Amino acid sequence: MNHREIQSAHELAVLESFSRFMEEQGVRMDVLYCPDPPDAIVELNGLRCWVEITDAFQSREWARSITSDSAEDKATHPYEDGALNEPDRVACEQIMEVVLKKYDKDSMKELLHFNGQGILLVGAYTPLTSLDEIVEKGRDIIMAEIADRTAIFRAIYLYQDSPSGYLFKQFL
Repeated sequence: MNHREIQSAHELAVLESFSRFMEEQGVRMDVLYCPDPPDAIVELNGLRCWVEITDAFQSREWARSITSDSAEDKATHPYEDGALNEPDRVACEQIMEVVLKKYDKDSMKELLHFNGQGILLVGAYTPLTSLDEIVEKGRDIIMAEIADRTAIFRAIYLYQDSPSGYLFKQFL
C-alpha cells in the first residue's frame, strides 16, 4: 500500500472505533461519506456533523519512522532519536501543536462557516504517556490557548492504539 492508501485505511479504522465508542456513550454514529476535508460527514443520533482526524507523535523523527516503514512508496527511516526527557510535557506540547494547527487552518474555518462545529479526533502517538496523563497535565494549558479562538470544534477527543482498536478520551 502507498502512503495515501494507508492514511485512508487508518482514518476508516479510527472512525469505526470512534463509532463503537460513541455507541457505548449512547450515541449512534453513522458515517455518511468521506470528502476530505473533512475526513468524514457523520450523523450523531440523526444530527449531521463533521469529523476531522489528525495525529500527534512524540517527535517528527518517530512519525517519519512509523509512516515510512509502512508505505511502499516511501523510503524507510529508522528511528534514531535517543532518550526522551519529560515525555508528559512533550506529549502535551505535540497535542497542542496539532490542535492549534487545525484551529488556524482556513479549511477548518470554512467547514465551521458552512457546516457548524465539528469534532476533532487527535491520535496521541506518545507511547510513554497515557491519555489520562495528557488530559490531566495538558487540558488547562491547551484550553487556555484556544479560549480566544473561534470555536471550530464542539468536541475534541484523544485516541491511542489498543489491542481491540482505539481507546478514546474526551478532551474538550
